[in-house]
Amino acid sequence: MTDVSSRDGLLAQVRGALSLAGTGLDRITGHVHGFHRAISDIPFKTMAPLPGIQAGSEPTRLIHDGITDGVYGAVRGSMRLVFGAADQLLREAEKLAPPTPVPPNARRDLALSAMAGFVGDDMAVKRNPLAPRMGFYLQGERLPLERQALAQAYPDAQGRLVVFIHGLACNESVWDFYTDVEQPDTHPYGPRLEQDLGYTPLYLRYNSGLHISRNGARLARQLQRLAERWPRSVQEIVLVGHSMGGLVARSAVAAGLRDDAAWVGRLSNVICLGSPHLGAPLERWVDAGVRLMRRVPLSRPLADLLHSRSVGVKDLFHGYVDDSDWRGRQTHHDGGGALRIPKAPQARYHFFGCTLGVDEQDPVGRVIGDGLVLLPSSTAAHLADADTAVLFRTSHLRLLNHPVIYGLIRDALTGRRALRGELL
Repeated sequence: MTDVSSRDGLLAQVRGALSLAGTGLDRITGHVHGFHRAISDIPFKTMAPLPGIQAGSEPTRLIHDGITDGVYGAVRGSMRLVFGAADQLLREAEKLAPPTPVPPNARRDLALSAMAGFVGDDMAVKRNPLAPRMGFYLQGERLPLERQALAQAYPDAQGRLVVFIHGLACNESVWDFYTDVEQPDTHPYGPRLEQDLGYTPLYLRYNSGLHISRNGARLARQLQRLAERWPRSVQEIVLVGHSMGGLVARSAVAAGLRDDAAWVGRLSNVICLGSPHLGAPLERWVDAGVRLMRRVPLSRPLADLLHSRSVGVKDLFHGYVDDSDWRGRQTHHDGGGALRIPKAPQARYHFFGCTLGVDEQDPVGRVIGDGLVLLPSSTAAHLADADTAVLFRTSHLRLLNHPVIYGLIRDALTGRRALRGELL
């Protein structure tokens, strides 16, 4: 049994695709218009100071700008009219025809989740049916959080749950990366923990373009409902988050504590894999690039395009995990870094990071870390009194499936050893 709504129907999916296409074309046309104006302004500004030419150049500029503004405005207006009419027609058709569910498609779903990472906030505002819906997914389908449905989906359900939370621009399928069925030590973490320690694995999907704190609050509510309706009494919950997923996990715990949610009392471990707790350098480089390009008229349209990236991406400038981190701020430069948020007192926190360098002093690792996150950010133990471990010569995505990482996770859950800055 899956959680099917009208937004899962074929017509709704087509409407969502048209909405994305219309928004994309509108933005591209707007940026092309801006680029056109930036180029055309060069000769007019060059001629303006020249004696005897200024008088003739100004009327010419006004005529040129009026024509180009009118043309681009007409093109954008026509596109909005066409896409708006198509949207309305599809909405009316949806009311008349029962929804025909679209079967899951791994590549399409991953592509949509990747897109949502960068424009997911806009998709949510426009209620685009293609925006990823938060929930626990099994074989690409969203599960209703009802006892009977969960019992059917998990006939061998145990009272110990491990929830896997993906990172930016991903979905739950990334936990299967690097799997070789003929190599047991490359099998995904979930099935291995189920076989070795008796945990039932669940996989979260969410819109990573939204604020991390908003996704954390929603996850907290989902976990409460899951604990209430799980087929068996829930004894233990473990959260495992990769990259942004680790920040969502920490945010969910803080939200659950604020709400005095019962599930938080069953939380035993929070494991963050390559999570940018103090922010990610790539987002800071993009932000710096945007500010630099806005100073040059020709690059300003590109700067505006990059600036339109999602709030989820922008949260990674400092690693924002609480509403108060970003609320009321126009930019990330209006205040300091992310605030320290509450942690579950009985739970153990583990921050596992990696680097492409061969050791901690390797300049490659010090500059680009694992390709996306630097070690001081992924192993910021002071934020949660966390155990830490570091893998060298390892890339960011490799943390999703690595035999050494699995060993660390297993040892953390069994309490075999405490990790304090271990280098591997």
